[in-house]
Amino acid sequence: MRDFSGAVALVTGGGGGIGAAEVRLLTERGATVCAVDIDEDAALGSGAALAIGADVADREAMAEAVDRVVTQFGRLDLVFCTAGITHRPATLRVLEPGTAQRVIDVNLVGTLNTLEPAIDPLIASRGHAVLVSSMGWPPNSEFGTLLPTLGGVAYSTSKVAVEMLGRGLRIELSPYGVGVTIAYFGPVDTAMVRLTNVPPTRSSERLRISPEKAAAGVIRAVEREKVRVIIPGRWNFLNVVRPLGVHLDNLLLRSRKQRDFIRTYDSA
Repeated sequence: MRDFSGAVALVTGGGGGIGAAEVRLLTERGATVCAVDIDEDAALGSGAALAIGADVADREAMAEAVDRVVTQFGRLDLVFCTAGITHRPATLRVLEPGTAQRVIDVNLVGTLNTLEPAIDPLIASRGHAVLVSSMGWPPNSEFGTLLPTLGGVAYSTSKVAVEMLGRGLRIELSPYGVGVTIAYFGPVDTAMVRLTNVPPTRSSERLRISPEKAAAGVIRAVEREKVRVIIPGRWNFLNVVRPLGVHLDNLLLRSRKQRDFIRTYDSA
């Protein structure tokens, strides 16, 4: 059981949503927390011991952020790579140039930029890293990273890649006693889930959980040193479809609903 008391943690996306909730919960458990966010004022408002305004897609900025944490607090025990974005539903065909790349730059490259400079400090403390994959694309939580996500291909691509990054990093760091947890969220009530072209239904709203519940689930998984955690647990059953891969893609191709999605998102 990992103890957060006295630990030093860095949380990206710490200015809002799940990241801000993680900052609060970690602080309550006795950790010294640095919140990193592209919005420095939001990071300052999180209650973190240290707030840094930085874009996770900026490799040098993240290296400086990690160095500042280690210099100021003398160690780094926990890294939560929570920063993530998406765009309003649209196909790659009609997205503004650079929009899809920005999603991948923040979600995937940003995670890499956060972890690379943190590796040696985490080895020194035998620490723990958290990477955020996904069980669903926020505006259309029916599919997400389990299946190709119409209207959000860049998001699902980035989150699948983050999963593989976490799996590989776990293998590389296990000889040094560094733990890795990969978190997969279902729909969480954040700004991203409201980037939709259709009004939410009562059933879709009932499926959402609060950022606080999402953060608590991640922190509980780290406490228990779990390798992967699906939050909320009601989505665990979706794991059974994962090995089916392109066979499920073929089913999607025959789905009238998916064809309707394509037409809708192509006109976004």
